[in-house]
Amino acid sequence: MRIDIHGHVFADPRLISPLSGTPFMSAEQQLEVMAQKGIDMTVILPLTSAEAPAEKQSVGEVLGICARYPGKFIPFICVDPRLPNDPLRITVEDHYRVLAQCRDLGFKGLGELTARMYWDEHPMQCLLGACEKVGFPVTFHTITPDVDSYGVLDELGLPRFEKCLQKFPDLVFFGHSPGIWSEISGDATVADKNGYPTRRVAEGGVLKRLFREYPGVHGDLSAGSGLNALQRDPEHAYAFMDEFQDRLLLGLDYCSPRNKMEHVEWLTAARDAGHISETVYEKIMWKNANRILNLRLA
Repeated sequence: MRIDIHGHVFADPRLISPLSGTPFMSAEQQLEVMAQKGIDMTVILPLTSAEAPAEKQSVGEVLGICARYPGKFIPFICVDPRLPNDPLRITVEDHYRVLAQCRDLGFKGLGELTARMYWDEHPMQCLLGACEKVGFPVTFHTITPDVDSYGVLDELGLPRFEKCLQKFPDLVFFGHSPGIWSEISGDATVADKNGYPTRRVAEGGVLKRLFREYPGVHGDLSAGSGLNALQRDPEHAYAFMDEFQDRLLLGLDYCSPRNKMEHVEWLTAARDAGHISETVYEKIMWKNANRILNLRLA
């Protein structure tokens, strides 16, 4: 069994994305990738914030894809923190009313959260509080304020994210993007947080401290950022996966048919060479997602 925790899947994508020069993936294209990679199920992460570089998806579109291909896709909902009211007047209950309906419709989490706001801004805090109340894990993308792009804003060392971990102890976060995975190394820089460092991982990484101190921190291994965090220092990666085997999840993040994600191949090779155990491999590949999302697959 393999579950891809990070997919972007559309019913009929038409608009060209500035990220790839192609539209995002259709359900049929995603199913082809899944067959090639041996993926059984993929989480659909809508991109709905104003900053997200993709077509906006409705609740109905996501559920329609899941209904058309039963057992293949897992729906997540994405809500812009600034909606559905005046941002200064939004409450936890405003977001909870929406998310509770989504939970009852079968949605399993929230993401991909890409709004260009600080973690500790009022609307963001209300959305996170509602996610904790409804029991939704949150998949997020984070960047630094000096970069003109999408993602939740935070500085080097993730100080604002840590405040959220303290304030919402029962909330599960799926960390994604260079802004999170660069912090695996103790010598991370602002440039690293917006790129793909290749040097070996130095001791003292903030991300590892957060994993150790806060049970809500989980790792979405998708995209170049997640794979780079493993490949830049394989020996470190094997120990990291062993220590945090209960909180790491396979993800691919195909945004275009042109993408080539090698996560499955790299992890399988690590397992086959004896660098990680079968137990660790199975947890990352599907068991952690099954448990956290309450999929009841086994």
